[in-house]
Amino acid sequence: MQQLRHGGRVRSGPLARAAVVAGTLAVAASGVGIPAVATASTNATSSSVRAHPAACPSARFHRPPITVTRNFTVPPTPVIKAVRAGKHPGCHFDRLVFDITVRNPGYTIKFVRHVIADPSGKTIKLPGKRFLLITLRPAQAHKNSGAGTLPTKVQVLRFPMLRAWVLAGDFEGVVSIGVGLHAKTSVRVGELHGRLFIDFKY
Repeated sequence: MQQLRHGGRVRSGPLARAAVVAGTLAVAASGVGIPAVATASTNATSSSVRAHPAACPSARFHRPPITVTRNFTVPPTPVIKAVRAGKHPGCHFDRLVFDITVRNPGYTIKFVRHVIADPSGKTIKLPGKRFLLITLRPAQAHKNSGAGTLPTKVQVLRFPMLRAWVLAGDFEGVVSIGVGLHAKTSVRVGELHGRLFIDFKY
């Protein structure tokens, strides 16, 4: 069972699948002139691509909160292998890409006043004026050996909208990613096999 919620409205069954497929196709189309790859999770170096408006994704942006629920048997638990970031000034959005093993987990994207570390409860200081929390479940950011797959320090980007991201939690099958933004904005989510894309409009 999968549920898709935009700003409190719930879509389920075929409509939810259609919405995710539409987002996936839009993201796939964005590969024309706009490569999804930008910076590796361990390297916050800026990457920029100019694009003609005709090559820009056409899928709609939505105001968080956005929730997609997925229930499936674990193990194996999806592992977030890497988080990459890129800016696309020609299309007026910045992007985070999550590389994922096994299958894509469910997720919640919402604005928060502060990014809180899980499970310590401490506030994480992030560059930016507005903050988002991306929660992925079921998921983990470590290998079965216990070795982490994502950096633990704040990744500073200084993109037009996307200013930073950080691993805020990896606890009991839930991965939390905090995002620092230049301003409150709309987001667009798309999926391919083993990848989750989140675009931040400006």
